[in-house]
Amino acid sequence: MMSIKPIVFCLGIFPAVALADDFYISSQSGNHLSLFDSKTDEITKAVEVSSGPVMVAVDKSNDAIYLSHPEQGKLSVIDLNSFELIHEIKTGGQPFAMVLDSQKSQLFVTDWSRNALLVINTTSRQLVDLLAVGESPAGIAIDPDGRKVFVANRESNSVMVLDADTPDLHATIETGERPYAVAFNPINGHLYVTCVKDNSLTVIDTKTYEKIADLQPGKAPYGVTVSDDGKQFYVVNQNDNTLVEFDAVSLQITQTIKTEKMPESVELSKDQQHAYIINWFSNSLSIIDLQQGKQTSSIPLKEGPRKISPAQ
Repeated sequence: MMSIKPIVFCLGIFPAVALADDFYISSQSGNHLSLFDSKTDEITKAVEVSSGPVMVAVDKSNDAIYLSHPEQGKLSVIDLNSFELIHEIKTGGQPFAMVLDSQKSQLFVTDWSRNALLVINTTSRQLVDLLAVGESPAGIAIDPDGRKVFVANRESNSVMVLDADTPDLHATIETGERPYAVAFNPINGHLYVTCVKDNSLTVIDTKTYEKIADLQPGKAPYGVTVSDDGKQFYVVNQNDNTLVEFDAVSLQITQTIKTEKMPESVELSKDQQHAYIINWFSNSLSIIDLQQGKQTSSIPLKEGPRKISPAQ
């Protein structure tokens, strides 16, 4: 039987360092950042942050957590250990999704309203560049070794491939309707793009920039992630309330698992045995046992949870 666990707030001294199986969670309506410990299945830390946090990016090398606030046109920089606000970057526009470059001190941020890609220097914490992309850029991913950045343009029905080191545009690739989230598979070089309006998922070869397939994961596919070995990828469908597992070679669905209401984003445990899913309308975190193929626990979250991000 599925268990529902209460939120646990640690009111004493917090652990100084997040462990490998910890995850950070943003709650947009609740204005909170939470730390989830997957070993105990508890929220071990939760703090109020500036209003409307949406996306989360964890910069371990600088002991920082970045939160995007589209409605305020800024990024918050939170200390990884103390959970205190240490800096704000006023970008203007509507900064949305973020991805860190593991090879250089830079953070890439999509700007929904200015049709732009922002480049933040993570040492100086300054906005250093603004690059033109398609209409309403949403999801973003990076191939740090291939030095490519992938941006999903929601209103242009396309993905742009930009150079991570120069302003060069490598390619613009047509997708399904209203592309939202993207995930890069470094093992096979494929990019997975969820397309909300036509219930599709576009698979792209990032070496040739050719579309490989248009898949049908379910209704309103949203978040997507890839297993560490690159053999599977996972999609949550908002209007089906499901998690779908795909085989990365055959591109066939291997299992479909029920979640709670309006699943938003998904990440895997370090051992790849569990999926952790943020449910926007249920204000909850679903814990999915991938071997059993079912949800085993539900953790209450602050209102309007949007993004879950691994601590390491």
